[in-house]
Amino acid sequence: MSSVVTYTLSRCVKCMKCVKACPSGALTMENSRISIRHDRCLNCGRCLTACHNQGLLAKGSTLDDIKCYDYTVAMIPSALIHDCSSLGEAGELFYAIKMLGFDEVVDITAIEGQLMQEAQLLAESSPETSLISSVCPVINRLIETNYPMLLNSVVPLNYPSEVAAKQIRRRTKDKGNVGIFNFCECEAKLALAKYPYGNKQYEVDHSLAIVDIFPKIKQNMHQGSIPVEFCREGLQSCNPAMMLQKPEYLTADGFDKVNNILGLAEFQLLNQFKLLTLFPCFNGCIGGHLLWGNSYLTKNNIHALTDTSRKKPAEIEFDDLYTADLSKSADDKRSFQEKMEFFSKVNEQLEKLPGYDCSACGMQTCRNMAEEIVRGNKTINDCRIHAAMKEKVKHAGK
Repeated sequence: MSSVVTYTLSRCVKCMKCVKACPSGALTMENSRISIRHDRCLNCGRCLTACHNQGLLAKGSTLDDIKCYDYTVAMIPSALIHDCSSLGEAGELFYAIKMLGFDEVVDITAIEGQLMQEAQLLAESSPETSLISSVCPVINRLIETNYPMLLNSVVPLNYPSEVAAKQIRRRTKDKGNVGIFNFCECEAKLALAKYPYGNKQYEVDHSLAIVDIFPKIKQNMHQGSIPVEFCREGLQSCNPAMMLQKPEYLTADGFDKVNNILGLAEFQLLNQFKLLTLFPCFNGCIGGHLLWGNSYLTKNNIHALTDTSRKKPAEIEFDDLYTADLSKSADDKRSFQEKMEFFSKVNEQLEKLPGYDCSACGMQTCRNMAEEIVRGNKTINDCRIHAAMKEKVKHAGK
């Protein structure tokens, strides 16, 4: 999965807040500009939140891309539907989106509900180790980058947008050139499409940031309505406060909390839980950075949207439900001995560094610098503190 973060030099004030905020060390300051390591970026959006000058941006496709297709379908996730306080309002929302130029507007709540239930069924039959829900791209990337030993614990479920897109492809195969557009509530899901970031492996054609098209949606509200019906389990799947609660299930939201849980799980200290359902965004997907509104106010709308009528979770074919493409860390290619040798060399270099984590070198921490030295990308003299101390000793000896 590619990084969706782009750098705008003219807006950057070199404050280094984004470098400090990055949880995977993907950002560095080199030659007075931010450099992004796309192989380490989680697309979590923490750097975007930290940057108050729009020096870093994440943009999706635009509505102009609709013109490239004979037939277009907009997929609406549960996180956006949560903003509606009634079925009538949801119907108006779907109509407003259709007026943007789409031939069809579909919700994917039934698919999201089935994926959640499938993870729970697998967890119930799991042996001693905990399973981890895999429907969040950030969680998958975080595990791949920082906790590779947990990769085998991740349930290899496909992303809801991909399951829905495959079903739409089969259903609309006689419609000519079909364009599938996914409305995205967070930066990570912008990458789950062919465009605009060139991820050709996905069935979805385009990702649209909801916040970018919100003004046009708002203009179209109250002009008509489409009959809608939603799956309660799907709506619950993106809202940790409303999910099924069991003593053997651990549900958590917020990046720092999730990071702590994965650290404990890596050492098998949470095996009493059968399933770990983790949301890097506070309040889950309804707290996505690309949404509008107040996630505290929207979390209780589920009952209003599903009390009178509701869909059942979808029946999904096995090949659509599971994926064989769950990314594996490049670190897996190294033998245990090679990993230990690398670890030893990093610690050896770390002992030579001051340990201030000042980021004066452009790296997030001294450990990041030590790793780059071992990889041959940096030298000890690239540490400004080390170079200054070395120069001070040199002058003191004269």
